Amino acid sequence: MLPTPLRRVTLATLALGALVSFGAVQGLRLAFFADELDSSAGETPFLNRLTPNPEAFSAAQRAQGVAMRSALTGMRWPRIVILFGLSSAAAMVFVSAMRLRWPGGVRRMGVALLLGRAAVVTAVLRTLDGAQELVVVRASVAAYERALVERSVELANAGATMTLFSGASVVTTAVVTGLFLLASSYFRSERVLQTLELLDRDVADEDG
Repeated sequence: MLPTPLRRVTLATLALGALVSFGAVQGLRLAFFADELDSSAGETPFLNRLTPNPEAFSAAQRAQGVAMRSALTGMRWPRIVILFGLSSAAAMVFVSAMRLRWPGGVRRMGVALLLGRAAVVTAVLRTLDGAQELVVVRASVAAYERALVERSVELANAGATMTLFSGASVVTTAVVTGLFLLASSYFRSERVLQTLELLDRDVADEDG
């Protein structure tokens, strides 16, 4: 049985790997079919009717959709490669964490080292994915604001929306990447490896 702190970190890492892998697969689907995106899919007619100029905001949302489609199409194959690698690496983190929690006869120490390496690769690929996401976000927000300006809609805080969404994208990437790097450092730490080595030795003694 894993010590309680190690068990909790393992389960948290398992969940993180599953979420990132699933998100990368969703991103892959979006990248593959980027040119089929409907530019009006993001429109919110009900909310737009609450604004002073519903037609302008609807047009801005359509422009945002077009910009997103254009940005994704322009980086389609690099994004597909990165997202495929990210989904695979995050899936490896998930599987390794699962085998660490429920080893089924596998040596936990080796699994922890594999998990640590997979977490580093995932962190690198998630950083690249975040950089691509930032390009899409900035293109979308710029198109949205430009469409409003072209229709004589005054923006109270010009540039604030760009800063907000860009900042949110950067912070999300930094947090997720940081978590994977922390997990890698934790599972490859001497203290954890010694604990797992003792557990492997106890299991071997029991089997013997």
